[in-house]
Amino acid sequence: MRIAIVEDHAAEREQIAAMCADYFGHGHGGDMVCDSFADAGSFIASWRKKRYDLLLLDCYLTDDEASPHAATGLDIARLLRRQDDDCAIVFITSSSDFAVLGYEVQASGYLLKPVDRKTFDATMEHVGKQLESRFPSAHPGTARTPGTVNPNWHVAFGNPAITMDRRLIVCALSNAHYVEFTFSDGTRTRIRTNFSDVEQRLTVFDNFYRTARGVLVNFDYVSGIVNAQFVMKGGRRIPITKTMVTSTCRAYAEYTFTRMRTED
Repeated sequence: MRIAIVEDHAAEREQIAAMCADYFGHGHGGDMVCDSFADAGSFIASWRKKRYDLLLLDCYLTDDEASPHAATGLDIARLLRRQDDDCAIVFITSSSDFAVLGYEVQASGYLLKPVDRKTFDATMEHVGKQLESRFPSAHPGTARTPGTVNPNWHVAFGNPAITMDRRLIVCALSNAHYVEFTFSDGTRTRIRTNFSDVEQRLTVFDNFYRTARGVLVNFDYVSGIVNAQFVMKGGRRIPITKTMVTSTCRAYAEYTFTRMRTED
């Protein structure tokens, strides 16, 4: 795995490099090559010669108020995406508020300063799963084997009732008197039921969120946000009501940070 660290503070740059060496040197991701850079220019010069699998990127890259036009981490990420570079990007930030902006470039994760080892390891594990497979056939860490589903994961809608595993629901969209459920394996089920009932019963779980009228998404299957739309794993785009973009992005950021902190 080829890793690049772009951080203007030497101590923090060295800390992240040491964490990378320790984590990836213990059986995660195989062989590792890690390059460190103190500024955008030196990174871009290297990137033009060789590409990276993972980029750990400081959001601001400078504390110098005399350089208001200096390139930021977000500027670097935008450049890479314009050049069709789909490497995993993890932002290093002092505030979770920056997470909302990061969805524009489909960031894979965020590390809040000061970075602690537990959060770093959880984030790297999350990124590793993304690199291994961008199109999971089931919810991460689960197997869709008949007869082995925990009853607590069951939800049933319609009359007669149709039972499903809520972890495998990617999104639910209202259509007249029906609700169409899309699942992680790409299949869809259309059920005659009241959308308000679906919303009420699914949004008690933190990973489900209403993004527009008659639209529910499962945050676990979101890969990014582009032009006021959630980009789901597999490429499907789900609309976000214009007046709800900020609150929706913030809810997703909070959910993502909470999940990273609680994962072992």
